[in-house]
Amino acid sequence: MKKFIKPLLTGIVVTLLMVLVMLKITMDFQLLLFIGGVIFFIAGLINSDTRIHYLLATFIITIIYLLLFIILVLEQLPILWYFVPIYFAIALLGILYKRHKQKIIASLLLSTTLMFFLAIKIIPTDIENSLTQTRFEQLPQFYINEMSGNVVDSKTLEGKVVILDFFGTWCKPCIGELKELDKIQMTFKDDKDVVFYVIDADYGNDSPEKFKAFIDKHNYKFKFAYDYDSKIFKLLKLQKLGIPVTLIIDKEQNIRVQHVGYNPAETNFSENMIKTINSLK
Repeated sequence: MKKFIKPLLTGIVVTLLMVLVMLKITMDFQLLLFIGGVIFFIAGLINSDTRIHYLLATFIITIIYLLLFIILVLEQLPILWYFVPIYFAIALLGILYKRHKQKIIASLLLSTTLMFFLAIKIIPTDIENSLTQTRFEQLPQFYINEMSGNVVDSKTLEGKVVILDFFGTWCKPCIGELKELDKIQMTFKDDKDVVFYVIDADYGNDSPEKFKAFIDKHNYKFKFAYDYDSKIFKLLKLQKLGIPVTLIIDKEQNIRVQHVGYNPAETNFSENMIKTINSLK
């Protein structure tokens, strides 16, 4: 049993490192592809003297993290399935490195080239396609409680392109997305027919006071509103999706686009949103 301890402990450490990176440093899958590649190669290298079959050792090293990745990430972004074989293959290359150095170096160069291609060309598009859904359904009527104290009937927004972003002050993807939405809003800052609402969805122990503190801390020019008891969020049947959720609504009050979540790897996020809004004006 002793021969299984080293790869098992390595796998636990690798999992903790990757979780730490994802929680504290970045959730950008373009970067995570390379960070994970480096970590798993080192993990394999540490186990290059293993006395068990190299495939079994690779399985033990990677299985804990890959299971978490499948359960937590692929459930929402199944299109990123290729992370699993890539991480496994790179850990395997680490284990075999000392025994077949020249062949492994060539394989590493090939793997790195593949990863660059995926990171630059494939991942942004895959994530965008996974998170964005085209819809066409009538927006139900509701009242928007603006943080300024005004109450706005959604029907009065007819004739405008409306962007509703459901937000939480504790939600890191929400905060990251807000920076991109601000750039988009600035594109339409002189267009009175385009309206941006950032609405606190009243999730995760948020409160109007916390939301106001967030607004005061940042210099965003959105219309801000609070969705008491998540009434609008539930009316639009978004509660199972989590936050952030962004809806783009046309001038006839039809929901046309729904975007769920946000990842920094969505390099075309702003460009695609601007293109969609312009198409509805």
